[in-house]
Parts: sequence; structure tokens; C-alpha cells
Amino acid sequence: ASYANRLRAKGVKILSADIPSGVNGNNGQARGVAIFADKTLCIGEIKAGVFLNDGIDRAGQVERADIGIALKEEETYAELIDREYAQSLWPRRPRNSHKGNYGRAAIVGGSETYTGAAYLAAAACLRAGAGYTTLFVPAGVLSYYVLKSPEILLKPTNEGGRYAFNLEAMQQLTAYDCVAYGMGMGVDEEVAKGAAWLLGNYEGKLILDADGLNSLARYGEGLIGLFRAKKCDVLLTPHVKEFSRLTGIAVGEIADGGLIQPKAFSRTLGASILLKSAVSVLSDGEKSAVNVAGCSGQAKAGSGDVLSGVIAGLCAMGLSVYEAGALGGYLVGKAAEFAAETMGEYSLTASEIISYLGRVFLHLTEV
Repeated sequence: ASYANRLRAKGVKILSADIPSGVNGNNGQARGVAIFADKTLCIGEIKAGVFLNDGIDRAGQVERADIGIALKEEETYAELIDREYAQSLWPRRPRNSHKGNYGRAAIVGGSETYTGAAYLAAAACLRAGAGYTTLFVPAGVLSYYVLKSPEILLKPTNEGGRYAFNLEAMQQLTAYDCVAYGMGMGVDEEVAKGAAWLLGNYEGKLILDADGLNSLARYGEGLIGLFRAKKCDVLLTPHVKEFSRLTGIAVGEIADGGLIQPKAFSRTLGASILLKSAVSVLSDGEKSAVNVAGCSGQAKAGSGDVLSGVIAGLCAMGLSVYEAGALGGYLVGKAAEFAAETMGEYSLTASEIISYLGRVFLHLTEV
């Protein structure tokens, strides 16, 4: 492998069969010296390891060689979220429609410390196509958002500059088709209380992200019981470290598990999970999907908030949380790719990802 990599550095092209040598086919972890391939030809079906962890950088261009191996439907390991998959989920907009046809989404987040997170989520939700987008933030920071985006409605969650549980404000959320909760709220027992109330009382589609997850991990008692008693369709959107806090599973073990851990924990909670990383894994406990769209420019603050907002907008328009997680991940990843073509991955920001979402919608409609 070392010799082959040295030859590649001199311009020799490397083709790997099935999986680059030294890369685990199930989880993409590279052990010792592993091949950097220019192209990997997977035999039969694409192996998860060409996308996960180190595999995404070592496999190069990935193609599949069909040699006639037929899998039964129940043997499907995971689906790949590509353009065709995204097109199958994309919600069309008939000309004879109005804003009420595209749903009501609520973004609950923000604090004096993290003012940008909630706004990025709300702006992304609006751009994703929701008919109504309302941003719920503490009253102490609400003025920061006035006319920032005039299309977004503003409502206070409570007095002060940090979230505090307020039953009247929470009850307003029950009128929304989708609620995204947690972005920029800070880790706090009050935030955990709000998340628990939504799980027990809200009957729409709920996205729990960022500090909503971190607060539940620290203060949420009887976590599994909370989820088992829920009334809503729930999607959790943790990155690997947040997933580790929730589950108690070490980061290294999560990486070694490949597609296993999200599916197992999803089944335990009875909720869908989108595990965010360079390549994201989505599972509802039964089926799983892998999103490879995106680039390293997303490795900046705010990208996850944009993703949660896009998913919320798609949920408001009628998609299930699993469908919205799949399509939302693709939309945000492709928007980042398109933006990087103009400004490069180093300079890319979360705000610019939002501005390129429209180009992805056009991409999905191109013949």
C-alpha cells in the first residue's frame, strides 16, 4: 500500500476493487497503511466503507459493477441518497395553491450567547418552501431579528435573554405542522423541560437539534420513556459528539459501528435519527439511508442549523421526518457543493448555503 501510494503521488492512477486495501468495508476506518484510490469499483453492491469515515477520502470516484447478484428486498443494507432519490421525495408546487398549502413551521431557539443559530434555521426553513415560518426566541433578543428577514414571523418564548419554560408559549406550538427545537438555546434544564413537554404533548413533526439534544442528554430523566410515550413524529439530528452524549457510546465505537449505531438507537427510541458527519447516516430503526452530498466547507458553525431549518420546511410541506431528513440532507449538501464551485470550500459560510438552495431545486427539475 505504501508503494502504491508513492506511485500515485507521481501520477500513477490507482483502481481499487470493491474497497481500497486497508479500509474497512463496513465502517470506512483505515487501519495502518491504506490505499488512496483514484477510483473504486464496488462488486455487486456499493460498500458502506467507501463513504464512511476515512473511506470518503480514500475511495476516489465510486462506481458499481453489477455481476448479477440479486438481493431480496428485506436484505437491503441502506439506500444511497442521490439525485434520483431526492427527486422521488421532492414536493411539487401546483400553480393553483396558496401559502396555507405549504404548511406552518416553528423554529424555537436562540439566546443572548447564540443569536445566529435560530435565525439561520428560520431563514433556511423559509427558503426550503414552508408557507409560514415563525421564529420563537426569548424576548430579550427578539429585537435583534426585527426586519432581518421580513417574511419570518416573530414571537417570544419568555422574558429575558435565555430560554425558560413558558406553558402559554409552548401551547402555541401545537398549531404548527412542524417544530424545530434547540438551535442556539444553550444547555439548560429549562431547555430539557421544553423538549420533554413537546415529546409528551405536541402531535405534529418535531426536529430536535443541538442544545435540545444536549440538554436532554444532561437533564432529561427517563430518556427512553420520554420517547416511547411521545405523540409526535420525531427526528433527532445529532453530530457524532452529540450522539455520544445521548447514548453514552464512545465516539470511537460509533465510528467503528458504521451504520449500526444510528439504526439501533433509533429502534430503541422509536424515533428517526440523522447522524451528521462528513457523510450522514439516516435511520428510522428499520430502514437506513446514506447522504454523500456535500463538501468540507460545511465544517463550520451554522451548517447544522441550516439543515434543521430545511428539514423543518420540508416537514411543513407534508414530508415525514424521515423523508425530510433524507431530502434535506441532500439539498443542503448539494447547495454547499454549488456554492463551493464559486467561492471555494475555505470561504463557504452557512448563510451562503441558504442562498444556493434555489439552485438545487432547479437542479432537481433539470432533464
